Amino acid sequence: MEKIFENIKLIFISALSLILLLSGCDSAFLDETPASVLTEDSYYSTVDELETGLTACYSSFISDTWNGFESCHWIFGDVGSDDAEKGGENETDWSAIQEISYSRQVSSNSIVTNLWKYLYQSIAYCNLVIDKSVDVEGDEDEIEKIVGQAKFFRGLCYFHLAINFGDVPLVTSYLTPSEVTLARTPVDSVWIQVESDFSDATNLPLKSEWNETGRVTSGAAWAMLGKAYLFQEKYTEANVAFSQVVESGEYSLVSDYGYIFRHDGENCDESIFELQHANGLSGGNMGTYLGVFRISRDADAGGWGFDCPTEDLLNEFEDGDPRTIYTFMYPGDVFPTTSGTYTVTNSVSPTGYHSRKSWMPSSERAGLSLGSYDINYRYLRYAEVLLLYAESLNEAGDPSSALTMLNMVRARARGTSTDDPQRISSAYDLSYTGDLLPDVTTTNQSELREAIWHEQRVELAVEGHRRETLIRTGRFIDRMAYVKGASVDEDELLLPIPSNEIDLSNGLIEQNPGY
Repeated sequence: MEKIFENIKLIFISALSLILLLSGCDSAFLDETPASVLTEDSYYSTVDELETGLTACYSSFISDTWNGFESCHWIFGDVGSDDAEKGGENETDWSAIQEISYSRQVSSNSIVTNLWKYLYQSIAYCNLVIDKSVDVEGDEDEIEKIVGQAKFFRGLCYFHLAINFGDVPLVTSYLTPSEVTLARTPVDSVWIQVESDFSDATNLPLKSEWNETGRVTSGAAWAMLGKAYLFQEKYTEANVAFSQVVESGEYSLVSDYGYIFRHDGENCDESIFELQHANGLSGGNMGTYLGVFRISRDADAGGWGFDCPTEDLLNEFEDGDPRTIYTFMYPGDVFPTTSGTYTVTNSVSPTGYHSRKSWMPSSERAGLSLGSYDINYRYLRYAEVLLLYAESLNEAGDPSSALTMLNMVRARARGTSTDDPQRISSAYDLSYTGDLLPDVTTTNQSELREAIWHEQRVELAVEGHRRETLIRTGRFIDRMAYVKGASVDEDELLLPIPSNEIDLSNGLIEQNPGY
C-alpha cells in the first residue's frame, strides 16, 4: 500500500486524539473502548484505516502522561531494585514510588494501577486491529504486517503482565463491556500466548526492509521471544531465538557506548526497539516527561530527580570502565548550559548520584515544555540480546559460545571514549591498573554465570531491566535486603492486582497471595 507517512514518528499523530481521550479515563481496562468504535464500529474496512488502528497500539506505549508505560518501566525496573533510590524532594514526594523502592507496594498504589491499566488498554487496541483485519480488503502483505505489529505489542503487554502479576485475565479478542466475564488465567497459559504472538511477529520485515524509523521488526520479535523463553528457563528455544537476531546481520554494537544515549544515537545500529518521541510536530505532541522526572534536582539542572543510582551499583563497575561516566552524574562533573556551566552537586539525591543516561543538554531542552522532551526510550538494545544469549548459552552447557557474546560487549566497553562530548569535565576517577576490562576466560558454569550477571548489570544499568533480571535469576530478595535493607517476602515477587480492578470485577478477579 502507499505509505501514509514517511516516518513512524509522524504516523502516531493521526491517532493522538484517540489516545488523549482515553489516557485520563479511570474506568476498568476491560470497559475501555477505542474512540473510533464509539463513533463507527465498521470504520476498519481498508488498509489505511487498519493502519490508523495500529497507530493506537504504538501510541499507547509512548503516552506523554506522567504515568504511562515508560514511567512504570523505569520506576519498577530501576527504583524498584538495588540499582536506584527514589530521590525527589523528600521521602514523601511521590510516595507511590517510595513504596515500590522498598517493595512495599499496596493494591491501591497508583503506579501498579497504571501499569495494569496501560497494558490492558494497549491489548484492547491490538485485539481490535487483529479482529478487524479479517474484514479488510486490500494488499494482503500490508495487512499481514499490520497484524504482525499488533501481535508484537500484545505479546509485549502479556510479557510484562506475566512477569509482574502472574495469573492474569487473558483477552485475545476485542470485548465490549457487556461481554466481560473474565477471571484470571494461569500464567503458563499466558506465556503460551506470549510465545505465539512473538512467534507470529517474527514474520515482520527486517530493520533494513522498513522505510520508516521506529517500526517493530522481526529482530525485535525474535529478541522478545528469546526473553520469554529465558524467563521460563527454556534455554534451547531461547538460543534459537537469540541466534536469529545475531545471525541476521541487522545489528551491531556501536563503537562508543556514550553515543547510544545521545540524540544522534537514537535508532542507531545497536537499536532493536525504541519508543519514539518528537516535538514540534503539527497536530500533536509526542514528547515525554521522562527527562524531567529523572534529571538531577539541582537548580541548574532543571529536573525532579526521581531516579538516583545507588553506591552499590557504582561499586559494581570495574576500575576504569568508561561506562561509569555515561551511567552516573557524579558530584563535581561540569556540563555546559545555554548561559554558562553547571557543576553537579546532586545535593537532594539520597545516594549522591543521578542518571547520566536520562540527561538532556540544556540546549536541547530550551523552549520545550516539561512534557515535550523528545528523547527516545531505549527499550531493547543489541547489547542486551548478546548478554541474554550468553546467559542462555551458558545455562545450556555451551560456555565457549557464551564467552564470545559476553566478550563482544566488554570489548566495546573498553574501546569507549572517556571524552564525553556533552560534558566539560568529569569528577569521577577512571584511572586503573592492569588490563582494562579484560576478556572473561572461565568456562566454569557457575563462575561464568556470575560474570554474565555482572556484565548485564553494568551494561544495562538504569535502563529499566534490573528488577525483572533479579526476579528471573532468583536474586531479588537477597539483593534488596543487602542494598536497601528491605525485607521482601516470596509473595512480593509478584505485584498486587489493583484493588479497583478487583472491585469492578465483583471479586471475579482474585488478589495475589500476601496482599
